[in-house]
Amino acid sequence: MTYDSTDRATQLLAMTQRLVGLVAAEIEAMRSHKLQGHSAEWDEKERLVHAWRIEVSKVKAQPDLLAGISAELKADLREAAKSLEQGLEAHAQALLATKTVTEGLVRSIAAEIASSRSAPAAYGRTGTVNTTARREASGLAVDAKA
Repeated sequence: MTYDSTDRATQLLAMTQRLVGLVAAEIEAMRSHKLQGHSAEWDEKERLVHAWRIEVSKVKAQPDLLAGISAELKADLREAAKSLEQGLEAHAQALLATKTVTEGLVRSIAAEIASSRSAPAAYGRTGTVNTTARREASGLAVDAKA
């Protein structure tokens, strides 16, 4: 199947705009704590990203594939690419914030469990409280990468 340059550019623009919308929706879902990793949008986003990456690679390797498109379509493609880049930056920041909060919560919970389950300090040979003894919670596993 062959595409003329305008058709290819129009399809690339549609894919880019859809990706911008999906990324924005995912950012909003993260902010409202309603992100579901296995939703239909997740699958669509993965397929679109793959197709978009392949198409952009083809165009970079053969710029003449978009030769002759209108200045308006060229400007729309640039704007959509810029919007996608900004959306991906915001997405990365939202993911980092979510990760930081989650890891902080896991550490706090683990520390609280460890302190509540640990054995009390004991007296040593000299009659002083032995604070150097390691006091760990038993039966607790924490994945710090949560």
